[in-house]
Amino acid sequence: MTLFFWVFSSALILLAAAFIVFLPRWWQRRAVPESNADWLRLRRRELADSAPELLEEAALRVMEDGLTPGTVETTLPARYALARPVGGVLALAALVALLYVKLGSLEDVSISTALDGLEGASPGEISALIERIQRRAEQRPDNADYSLLLGEYHLSANEPIRALVYFDRLIAAGATSPDILGKAAQAEFLSADRELSNRARSRAEQALAMDPMAPAALATLGMAAFELADFAAAVRYWETLRSLEPEGSPGYQMLSQVIERARSELQASGIAPDISVGLKVEVSLTDTVVVNEGATVYVFARPALQQGGMPIAVVRQAVTAWPLTVTLEDRHSMAGQKLSSFTAVSVEVQISANGQPGRENSVAWGAVDSAPVGASDPITVVLQSSDQP
Repeated sequence: MTLFFWVFSSALILLAAAFIVFLPRWWQRRAVPESNADWLRLRRRELADSAPELLEEAALRVMEDGLTPGTVETTLPARYALARPVGGVLALAALVALLYVKLGSLEDVSISTALDGLEGASPGEISALIERIQRRAEQRPDNADYSLLLGEYHLSANEPIRALVYFDRLIAAGATSPDILGKAAQAEFLSADRELSNRARSRAEQALAMDPMAPAALATLGMAAFELADFAAAVRYWETLRSLEPEGSPGYQMLSQVIERARSELQASGIAPDISVGLKVEVSLTDTVVVNEGATVYVFARPALQQGGMPIAVVRQAVTAWPLTVTLEDRHSMAGQKLSSFTAVSVEVQISANGQPGRENSVAWGAVDSAPVGASDPITVVLQSSDQP
């Protein structure tokens, strides 16, 4: 990309040089010297409505000066000096290069090229590139890509204070995706010595309201609950987070360990989690809906008659067979809520082909506006294609 830019720019400058330096060498002016007869014709037109004496006086003057009998066409060569056009071309090229370096995107193109070739780079090369990006980010604070890259880099490098600066910048600019809000809450939580401020909690809960499976928000609220000895809530958040990991993966195993630790702490505290009150959901398909094996099913419970906002509880699991039965319990609750404290809830089921929640990602969905919590019989949700109204 950079090579193409320089080749194309050089070609344009050479074309401009050809027009400025060489083309004038072929220019010529053709001119005819003015005669007394020309002057007389012009004077007669000017004095057409004047007294005859003035016309006679003009003719007499021509006779006294001598009438030129004819005119000779003369070719006058163009005056040409090479130094000035060449100087103009050089000044133009220097000015364009200066403006591009100062106001253009040459450094952005160079950084993009360096990022593309980052595989196999040494730690020193990565640090040097991060420093370049930080300098460029200060010159262009409105560049969301730089802020997001630097925020994620510093968060992964265990530098939450520096990461928070860039996530705050993104949020101030209007970037409020669940991922950014969750990571901003996580950076603030870690930078405050693992104390969750009201702002960080609000950001994490806002992220979960938009995406109940936002990983950074789930991890942050789980850690905060564990620090506050709310081990039941920590287990709920971490179990939801673990459902996002492939079974047997390092992430799944790590979360299993921390969940087991939270359960041990909960048992040691003498507080038993209440999971007896729940809600069974039986999911079936209409004949027109086709779901591939391995798709992901999301079951959301929200306050009755409500189809948006943060869920009370969420279950995520892979599709195995139809009809599918899912049980919602207190351990699936979110954001400090408990399913058992509600008498009725709204239930929504989504089938996602790409593993992400949201109706825009679903191939089929269905909902029940009000379902009693604690009923012995399951409620039935029949899914229809997302393409249907």
